[in-house]
Amino acid sequence: MAKRLALTPEERAAHERELARKRKQGERERRRDAGRPEPVILDRAIGDALRSYLSRDDRSLTRPLDPAALLRTVRDHLLLRNVKLERAGREPVVYDPVEVVDALKERLLTPG
Repeated sequence: MAKRLALTPEERAAHERELARKRKQGERERRRDAGRPEPVILDRAIGDALRSYLSRDDRSLTRPLDPAALLRTVRDHLLLRNVKLERAGREPVVYDPVEVVDALKERLLTPG
């Protein structure tokens, strides 16, 4: 068994934060490499798509919601985010369509 280091409470907290930061960074890299959108990015795209879909015309709040059209709008917002990343000089994420669908199913169809 490894010998435990004697750390002060502040040092232990800082160490745990660093470990959590590295773990989260690894998760993000694996998700990005798989072409799967980050949950927060997906949430923003869903919210932006719903806002775009509902603000198209005066009947937006009274007509039935077309799920396929809404999902296409989510896709468009994910692609728009990549365009913005490219314009800002950052590397865009190459999303795998299967991973995006899986992420959407997980986000929208899994009970909270």
